[in-house]
Amino acid sequence: MRRLMSLFVGTGLLGVLSAYAIPETVVFMPTANLNSPRSVFLATEQFGVPRYYNETRTRCLYTQLMVTERFDFGLDFVGVDKPSTRQEIFNARWVVSPENNRLPGFSMGVLNVGDGLAPIYYGVSSRTTNIGRFSVGSYQQSGRWGFSAAWQTSLGGFDFAVEHFRYPDTTTYTSFGLGRALNDTVYLYTYYSRHNETRDADLFGVYLAFTPFRLF
Repeated sequence: MRRLMSLFVGTGLLGVLSAYAIPETVVFMPTANLNSPRSVFLATEQFGVPRYYNETRTRCLYTQLMVTERFDFGLDFVGVDKPSTRQEIFNARWVVSPENNRLPGFSMGVLNVGDGLAPIYYGVSSRTTNIGRFSVGSYQQSGRWGFSAAWQTSLGGFDFAVEHFRYPDTTTYTSFGLGRALNDTVYLYTYYSRHNETRDADLFGVYLAFTPFRLF
């Protein structure tokens, strides 16, 4: 489950410096934001169960190649400090229709592609309003369905997000996040994700995202 969570974090970060004013500060879900074309996105994260953080912490490296403003794919390295449990997880996303003045944006993609993992296929819609950005998504894995909803906004130089995510296996998290740009190239984000049943499955995480590096 932790590896799956890391993957959502990596894909959710795709638009940190997107065409929209509100950075991606959701924890698990992807969005329908456009990319910075012909660039590479990098981020690093550490997360774990708050009350057992030293024993459960996992360190990750996320990479994403933004081929065009509407298509990207990436490889996430989960557990980079633990060779015995390290795993590489692939994802891909296509923005079918970008957001415009009349309609929300819509994207489709696949997550959780790796050895011993069941892929998750999804569709997500995002809409920017004068009170923030809203995203909703639907997910399918091995014949089971899940959903997500999130709200993001910016105030006083800080970015805030609230997200509710129900995995296809019915595991559910409600997340609260806070982010801020440290300078022109580095973005810091921290979050707390509350499990729907037990505090022993809650998550606390911190990550650093870096400005997409233009390839050409």
